[in-house]
Amino acid sequence: MTLSPAMLGALVGAVLGLIGFASLRAVAARIENMKGANDPKTAAKVLRIAAIGDLILFPIVGFFVGPLVLN
Repeated sequence: MTLSPAMLGALVGAVLGLIGFASLRAVAARIENMKGANDPKTAAKVLRIAAIGDLILFPIVGFFVGPLVLN
């Protein structure tokens, strides 16, 4: 069983997206608990939205970039 370059790129993108998702969620949790920052709830909300975008965008980009790199 072999993966096509597009599927391999999407798989790598999904792994990177999951790592980015977890990282951004962790940073958002730390920012939300900060004292003395300007509106930490809004900053945390923006980071959580970016984390979801990371999770969606990386596999899509990997799907299209995989064949360019692996062929």
